[in-house]
Amino acid sequence: MGDRQKKTGHRAVLAHRDFRYLVASFATSGIGDWFYNVALIVYVLEQTRSPGWVAAASICRLLPFVLFGSLGGVLGDRYDRRTVMILSDLVRAALMFLLALVAVLSAPVIFAVALAFLSTIASTTFFPAAAATTPSLVEEDNLAAANGLITTVDYLAIALGPALGGFVIAVGGVPALSFGVNGLTFVASAIFLSRVPRGGKTQREEEKRIPLRRQVAEGAGAITSSGSVVILVAIIVAAMFTYGEETVLYPLVAERLLSTGVEGVGYLFAAFGVGGVLASGVANRVVERGRPAVVLVLGSMVAATPLLLLPLTTTPAVAYLLVAIEGGSFIFVEVLATTLLQRIVRTEVMARVFGIIDSLTVAGTVLGAFVAPVVVRLFGLQAALWTAGGILIVLTLMCIPRIRVLDKEAARRRRELGPKITLLSGLNIFAGMPRGSLESLAAVTAEESVTLGEVVIEQGAPADDFFVVRAGTLEVLSSGEGGGAQVKVTELREGDYAGEIGLVERLPRTATVRATSDCSLYRIKGDDFLNAVNGTPALSGALFAGIAGRMARTHPSYQPTVRPPG
Repeated sequence: MGDRQKKTGHRAVLAHRDFRYLVASFATSGIGDWFYNVALIVYVLEQTRSPGWVAAASICRLLPFVLFGSLGGVLGDRYDRRTVMILSDLVRAALMFLLALVAVLSAPVIFAVALAFLSTIASTTFFPAAAATTPSLVEEDNLAAANGLITTVDYLAIALGPALGGFVIAVGGVPALSFGVNGLTFVASAIFLSRVPRGGKTQREEEKRIPLRRQVAEGAGAITSSGSVVILVAIIVAAMFTYGEETVLYPLVAERLLSTGVEGVGYLFAAFGVGGVLASGVANRVVERGRPAVVLVLGSMVAATPLLLLPLTTTPAVAYLLVAIEGGSFIFVEVLATTLLQRIVRTEVMARVFGIIDSLTVAGTVLGAFVAPVVVRLFGLQAALWTAGGILIVLTLMCIPRIRVLDKEAARRRRELGPKITLLSGLNIFAGMPRGSLESLAAVTAEESVTLGEVVIEQGAPADDFFVVRAGTLEVLSSGEGGGAQVKVTELREGDYAGEIGLVERLPRTATVRATSDCSLYRIKGDDFLNAVNGTPALSGALFAGIAGRMARTHPSYQPTVRPPG
């Protein structure tokens, strides 16, 4: 424990110059994305007066995330991430300038839709690379604050981008100006990124090569084998289906109900984003309190209610308030469902499960954008709004019996895992691990008792598991690099750990650990430990310090392969 208080939170992470440049890039790029989203809808609606064409534009804008999202993440792992992000920005800037030219020339709408499709393809590489870059720019203790700041910036972009886009359209009178300004935001983002150090290529040594088809099947199996997971995924996808319908319905609401013209579209999206920003902090606190699944149901119901009320008002201020309430409720659904999934899904398949969920949510959004104009054409705008809200309400009501069980399961799981999480979170090598990851690791941690004189780890044996001392004492013995008789190196007590060197460095055990009293230990399988470490890149700094310090005592000439960030 240090003598001085360590600075944490948003102010601490913003003290890092390189991270400030990343946040600035993220903000300008995010605002640019929403800037053009509104302008594209307005342009298509002005040119065609067709909800079908608006739906086609929305679908083409989202479809690349379904088709190429995984590839975007692979590129961010394979090549220098800063370069990947800069190229993404520059390609999108060029496409926006072309889109502005299309709007100036009043070219056929199909060209605008095609350019939107290409722009989204370029976007798929940016956000995975940005997320993977963050741990190399801040310390482990500040990683959670850094991610929280990026999330806040994302919601602010949702709030500001549409509003600014609507303002530019109102002042300039044509979407072409918005497309051009959007292109400039991407250029600015690339300039910010050029000040971030080159990070190099990410490597995952000796990673198991499982065929893609089998990986997808295992992830799908983890979803379908758990009724609780199926319910959570269904609620998330239903919410995104509703949002997909709204991307088509908002322009019609602005034009036909509120009489604000197409310029009012941006203000509706902005109200949605503002609601999300205001609710984000509250949602995070609710996660840590009791019965989050009940709050999830209430959030889903409240998110649907404004859609039922929108047809009853023609006052813009009332409509914006309703949409803001909906946006805040959507944040509750997203945060709570994600947290519950992290507590239920097994660690070894969690990434695949969330990958499948990402594809399903975007697919749900696309399907909603496809269905909305059909309902409008057959039954009218009012019926379409009621349908969008009604589907979410009906599905949520159907899920309530299972949600109650899920809430009890989650509460029981947290009670059972509490002591393990407390001990694991106190270890310096897990200091930067998110709460959800700690819960997942605690879920696969086994309790084990050993008696006086029992050998827990034997020098020279293959490395298998990682151990944490819960109670009792153990001695660490090693013959060092030269062999010969073993000598006592140190003693382990409550809160100490052993076994990480052989697992991380892929070495036989470098020391013997023997109980000097009856002990209680936590045992974590090697694969589970490595999955946790590899899934949280910021842990590498503490790992390096620990391994280097221990190896210096027993094998001073050995150079650890783990390196600290940067």
